[in-house]
Amino acid sequence: MKEYKKCQSCAMPLKKAEDRGTEKMLVKSSMYCNHCYQEGKFTQQGISVEEMKEFVKNKCIEMGLPKFLASMFVRGIHKLERWKLSE
Repeated sequence: MKEYKKCQSCAMPLKKAEDRGTEKMLVKSSMYCNHCYQEGKFTQQGISVEEMKEFVKNKCIEMGLPKFLASMFVRGIHKLERWKLSE
């Protein structure tokens, strides 16, 4: 199975094992971060791609990223695997 370098839900970098979410048997996910995916389920199951973009943008701004960089960070979220599956 492919190991992704960024979360396929929110685009967070997956640099360390602790960054990765977990599957049902608590095995580390190869696709999703620990904020988006835990025990085989999405933490925000009913969220739309546009809502995810807004959520991530606001988190980036909260963490001190300038608004224009936060906007650039989220512009490709709709191309990630989670959102391709929901089309």
